[in-house]
Amino acid sequence: MKNRKKTVQEVIWVVVLLAAMIVLFRWYTTQNSVRMEERNKNYAADSARQTMTRINEKMNNALELINTYAYFVSEGIKEPVINEQLLQEIEHNALFDAVLFTDAAGTNHTSDGRVSDASDRDYYKNGMRGESGIAVILDSYFFNETMVSFYAPLRYRGEVIGVLRGSYLAEEYLKDMLSTTYFGEAAEVYLCMPNGRAIASSNGNIYEEDLIDTLVKNHVIDENTAKEAKGIFERGGEGAFICSSDSRTDNICIMSLPENNFVLVQTFPKNVTQRMIRDENLVGIRLEIMLIGLFVIYIITLVIRAGRERKLLEDENREMGYIINGVTTLFTRFVMVDFGAGTYQYLAGTSPAGDDITVKGTYQELVCHVCSELIDETERMELKEYLEQEVLIQSLTDSNDVRFECHVIQNGHSEWEHINIICLERKEGKAEKLLLIRQNITEVKEKELHIQAKMAVANRKERQYQLAITSNAICTFEFNLTQDRIERDILRETDEGQVSLLGRVDLNAPCRISEWFQRWEKFVMHDSLEDYRTIVNTEYLVGRYEQGEAEVSAEYWCTDCRGQEICVRQSFLMTRDDETQDILVMVVMKEITESVRKQKEQTQALQDALMQAQHANRAKTTFLSNMSHDIRTPMNAIIGFATIAASHIDNKDQVKDCLQKVLSSSNHLLSLINDILDMSRIESGKVQIKEQECNISELMHNLVNIIQPQVKAKQLELFIDTFEIVNEDVIADSLKLNQVFINLLSNAVKYTPAGGTITFRIMQKTTFRHGYGDYIFIIKDNGIGMSREFVEHIFEPFERESTVTQSGIQGTGLGMAITRNIVEMMNGTITVDSEIGKGSTFTVELGLKLQDIEKNAEQIKELNGLRALVVDDDFHVCDSVSKMLKKIGLRSEWTTSGREAAYRAQMAYEEGDAYHTYIIDWQMPEISGVETARKIRSVVGSDAPIIILTAYDWSDIEEEAREAGVTAFCAKPLFMSDLKSALLAANNLSESEDRAASWTLEDFGGKRVLLVEDIELNREIAEVILEEAGFVVESAPDGTDAVSMVEKSEEYYYDIVLMDVQMPIMNGYEATRTIRNMPRKDVKDLPIIAMTANALEEDKEAALKNGMNAHISKPLNMDIFISVLRQFIK
Repeated sequence: MKNRKKTVQEVIWVVVLLAAMIVLFRWYTTQNSVRMEERNKNYAADSARQTMTRINEKMNNALELINTYAYFVSEGIKEPVINEQLLQEIEHNALFDAVLFTDAAGTNHTSDGRVSDASDRDYYKNGMRGESGIAVILDSYFFNETMVSFYAPLRYRGEVIGVLRGSYLAEEYLKDMLSTTYFGEAAEVYLCMPNGRAIASSNGNIYEEDLIDTLVKNHVIDENTAKEAKGIFERGGEGAFICSSDSRTDNICIMSLPENNFVLVQTFPKNVTQRMIRDENLVGIRLEIMLIGLFVIYIITLVIRAGRERKLLEDENREMGYIINGVTTLFTRFVMVDFGAGTYQYLAGTSPAGDDITVKGTYQELVCHVCSELIDETERMELKEYLEQEVLIQSLTDSNDVRFECHVIQNGHSEWEHINIICLERKEGKAEKLLLIRQNITEVKEKELHIQAKMAVANRKERQYQLAITSNAICTFEFNLTQDRIERDILRETDEGQVSLLGRVDLNAPCRISEWFQRWEKFVMHDSLEDYRTIVNTEYLVGRYEQGEAEVSAEYWCTDCRGQEICVRQSFLMTRDDETQDILVMVVMKEITESVRKQKEQTQALQDALMQAQHANRAKTTFLSNMSHDIRTPMNAIIGFATIAASHIDNKDQVKDCLQKVLSSSNHLLSLINDILDMSRIESGKVQIKEQECNISELMHNLVNIIQPQVKAKQLELFIDTFEIVNEDVIADSLKLNQVFINLLSNAVKYTPAGGTITFRIMQKTTFRHGYGDYIFIIKDNGIGMSREFVEHIFEPFERESTVTQSGIQGTGLGMAITRNIVEMMNGTITVDSEIGKGSTFTVELGLKLQDIEKNAEQIKELNGLRALVVDDDFHVCDSVSKMLKKIGLRSEWTTSGREAAYRAQMAYEEGDAYHTYIIDWQMPEISGVETARKIRSVVGSDAPIIILTAYDWSDIEEEAREAGVTAFCAKPLFMSDLKSALLAANNLSESEDRAASWTLEDFGGKRVLLVEDIELNREIAEVILEEAGFVVESAPDGTDAVSMVEKSEEYYYDIVLMDVQMPIMNGYEATRTIRNMPRKDVKDLPIIAMTANALEEDKEAALKNGMNAHISKPLNMDIFISVLRQFIK
């Protein structure tokens, strides 16, 4: 009955859902129609905007065209007359249907000689005012159709002499522009004037009356839509409107073309919208029919299933009756529990064993009765808690039955019972009806307990002895921990026989085990005594066992019977005797001396390995930190000077100077990268000094170029001076010298606050070592300084002043360590003097080999005996520059005051012995160098050269200085070569023409090269270099293209191939092998050069192994590059 009721309910729900679905579908079709109409309105608006844009573009193009013709005609005519021949020529070349000219009197002239009066036309009036525009002519004098004319004024010598007009037949010109389709259906599009008159339409019809009124009359749109459409005609703008259902169009779009004073009208085909709505709704109808069919099938299925379930339930009830009849032969009592009603009932004629409970009752009464029969109070409480309704339901969630084993009292006797609870029925996943069965298992349980007792004893002994045997023990023994008693002697087997361990401490069995533990302490080593006393005592063992630990071990060092030190592991295996409840302990003593020693050795080995790994990691970190420290400095200069060059691109000299500085920094950076690639030096910790010819002047200027951007960014002042530098050309490792001074100067910049000063002085001492020069480099700052304690550790790796780390100044603490190592490798010394708050001074002394040339000692004969004046606020600079001038041959004088210099210049000029050359410092406290030059120039005229001496970039003041009369600039630090170059340039004694790069002077004219490079920028650089050298260049972006180009070319077509290695599809190695294996004669001897950024030695070997002739690494060194090309191309 219940299942039948459930089936009827399901059928009712299905019918309700079906009705709801029909109502929902009706609502959906209505909303869908509205949505489709609105969407098509938006489509139409977008299409109308596109049409409007197209018309505007076409008309603006035509207007620009007639303006262009008017301009060229105005420029080309010799007299203010436009004849028929000129009009015919324009009309022949133009796209207009007709080209006409209206003269100043208002007379129209056509190309075939016809004339008419146009003085009343707007285009004539506007054109004569110098305006151009578009005019619609409804009543043309020369044509029977409406014309669209584009006009522009025609000038002769600046005066308007008439109007040039290009005209189209409106219908033909605009028809194609107005053609628009929606989803394959043509739309009606009209172009109107603001008064509503249609100029042209997409259907070709002519409308004499107002277009909107015509559309209403033809029932294309309704009256309400017409009112809104006319509003657009009156006020401008745009609008899209949905028409009424009885209109012939679905919607209409009105758009004003303010640029050309027209209005665009566009109607949407109604059948398109209706078709789309019909298609959309047809899908919904099909879906609705399918759902109704499914609902019908579902109802039929429910009815069939209900009949089958009813028959199945009858069969199950009959079979359950058979089962219950059989169960009664095995179980004397079983109870049906109904959690829904909270009741129980004894079934199949069974009844309770006693009179304290009835056959029927509440579930709680049954629980109390069952629990009251248990003997143990704890078990009684646990069973009662478990039989709570919610707890039992939770237990039956994942299983259909639970079982309890109970020790109960029945008729005054102790018995064992099984209580089985089986779930018969569930409701919402929870147990609803249960079957409780009680079975007496007393006889079986007693046999099981007896067997378990015997097995426990046997298992305990077997386990103890197995452990003793397998542990390779010195000895094993047992004692009773609870009784503190050992019954048997403790014997150890040795080569000399058995040894009694109780006897060694003057004890005999039986005795107290705690006493043996205490007396055995005399054999335990002192270092292990504390651990022994903690573990090997009865109280500790009892406590550990009560905490659930059955095994306890103690390891200690002791002396054996031969007096040797051994390490012993003493294991206590504890079990409880089932009969007496005493704790029985089996002791296994095992010597572990060798394993402990091995463990110590392994631990030591692991510690050593850890130290090596940490050392390797520190070495890696140190290496990366060093490279970061060294690479960032030249990169800063590269970025800075590239930025300056970009901002002064029109100043050729400044751009050239910046690029030279960028090239210098780039070469320095490339040298660092080449050092990185030599991994053998990193692994061995060795860095080689590569001595080569270099110039201290060039070295110092390059150094200033690299460090100057940092000085400017920190707003510091950098002063660089030289003293008595006799020998500029030396033999040294320029890269290492750069590293030393960049580190020192970078630290000076880093630790000097804004507004501070840094001085760099270079001196050469007198030495008696032939072929060597002793140089002193002093770098001084007025920064934060260092404590005396830190100065003692400054050259140690990773050392940094605490005040520096607290201030947040970044650094690795490696720069000074690197610097000292390089200086010492160059047989030099470095010292430091510093005080907190006053700054630091670093002094580097180096003995450098001298080159054999003495090019700076020569005098300039043209300047010999002439006077020169040096002006600098630093006495040392004045003295040094004066000495150099005397060596060159000039009579040198100096002063530290700009005002005094101007006065002395005037006096010398008036006395007739004027100074020939002035060398003036830019930055002086009393008066600047530029102002001093201006005062001197006002006195002596424009003949005497004035040279500004500065440590700064003079590009910002160059223009002002030139206006003040400055002839040339010279950068500090000032060397003899710099001074000579400045004097020669200032006196026009040397050629100043730019010398072309050496590689541009090469001539490989007529030679053909195949350049294979996948990076477009690299390919462009190589193409420029090769073409400058005279090559005919053909490029391929990948190895596959290179193979194809060689394969398709004639033999001996290419003279050389430059092949990149890493390319996306086919790499350079594979491409080379493929070319070499081609069946042609030229590829065997064709030079193929690897040109790649893979610069390791193994990369060079791989290139040669794969058939290449040579290897050139990127970035390209021009001299090496040209040299390799010259080697293979004769």
